[in-house]
Parts: sequence; C-alpha cells; structure tokens
Amino acid sequence: MTRRRLLAFGLLVGFVALAGCSSVFGPGTGGAGDAANTSYDWDTDGTNATIDVTGGNYEAVYEIDNESTLPVFRRNELGQNQPLGVSALQFRYPDGRVVTTDEASGFNVSTKRSRAVINLPAENGKVAFTASAEGKRFATRTFVEGSYEVTIPKGMRVNYEPLAKVSPGYTNKRMVDGRVQIRWNDVDASAVIVRYYLQRDLYLFFAGAAVLVVVAASGALYYLRQIRDLERRRKEAGPDVDTDSTDDGPPRFG
Repeated sequence: MTRRRLLAFGLLVGFVALAGCSSVFGPGTGGAGDAANTSYDWDTDGTNATIDVTGGNYEAVYEIDNESTLPVFRRNELGQNQPLGVSALQFRYPDGRVVTTDEASGFNVSTKRSRAVINLPAENGKVAFTASAEGKRFATRTFVEGSYEVTIPKGMRVNYEPLAKVSPGYTNKRMVDGRVQIRWNDVDASAVIVRYYLQRDLYLFFAGAAVLVVVAASGALYYLRQIRDLERRRKEAGPDVDTDSTDDGPPRFG
C-alpha cells in the first residue's frame, strides 16, 4: 500500500502544479525592455484597464481621469503589499501624443515602503507600463475603477476548474487571434485574478484523475479482502458463542 500512497501523493502534487500553483509547464519570467522599444496598444475601446499577458510579462494600459499619480503594488507570499516593479513607462495625452519618462517633466516613479507611485505628466490621458507575470497565473490589484480587459497567452484556456480560476466572475469572454480575452464591465473587487492552463494540461489532469480512481478502487478492494480474511480466521480459530441465552451464567459454547 505504501507504493499506492506515494503514487497518489505524486499525482496530487502534479494536479496542484497544473492548477497554477507551480509553473512546471508555464513560461518563465523575462525582461521587460525599455520604453523607447515598447509599443503599446492605446486603442482600448473605452476600457479603463487593458492588460495583455504575453507569458513572463504583461503590458497594462490604464485610463487616467483627473489624477496626478497612480499608486501600484502587489501582494507578496505573506499577504503584504509591496511595490510593483514597472518598466517601459509611457504616457499618452488626450491629443494622441505619447511620451516616455525621458521626454516629460515630472513623469517618474517614486518607491515607498509598500507601493510604487507613478507620477504622471498630466491629470488626464493614458499611462502604460510593463511588469512581470507568474507562470500560469495573472493577478493585479484594481488600481483604477471601471471596466477591465485581460488577454491571456495564446493556447491557454480558462474553461475548467480547478485548473482555471477567474475572479471576480467575468461579464464576457471571447477569442481574439487565437487568444482568450476576458472582460469585466465594472469591477468592484480589490483584485482581478486569472489562472489558466494549456490544453494538454487538461488531458494530463483527466488521465491522472483516472489513475487516482484506479488506485483508490484497488485500495478499497485490498482492505475488503483483508477484512474478509480476518473474519474467516476468527471463525476458524475458536468455537461459536451462543449469546441468545437468558441465563445469568456464562455463555454456552456449541
């Protein structure tokens, strides 16, 4: 039985990895590049936050409305806020002009103990940056109010739990150029979380589940045989005991 237990434990660890708690099959974290060589999609169709997850990084474009700063942060493993590492900062004015931190006065990032603060060159427009993403999971705090749109890497899916998780519940989902795009019309949660999987992960999950069923059934049959064998040995080891007697004396043996 020890081998069966080890096999079941190994499969359970594999399921956790597939569900996104590990990046066994996921892409790694890569560099973001500088602002001059980064081209953002500013055509966000009225969406307040547009996020494009490309693997180890993601590109985010936020609509700015009467704000001079944008605080950005993330949660660490202990559940505490820490500054979000951003790069390739750009700002787009309402007239369409795009500038980097080297081209606009006052456009920079100041880091505090629990968050980074993007100081904006104007109170209206759009700000974009690049940040790192985890293997098969994207999570962001909701830095602005309103609608959000997240596009996950090509080949990834969010159809089945526990391999996938989308929080909060999304308004609609569609395929755009072979990639899943999820939209929330109005986010009132403190964070947006999307955990996704490769199609092959789904096949591995079901195959592993089938193996677990077989292991569990084999274990049940093994214990059933042990119980029946024990009952047989007890019957063979001693005489039957008559417990139907109403006398106060000792039981009568047959």
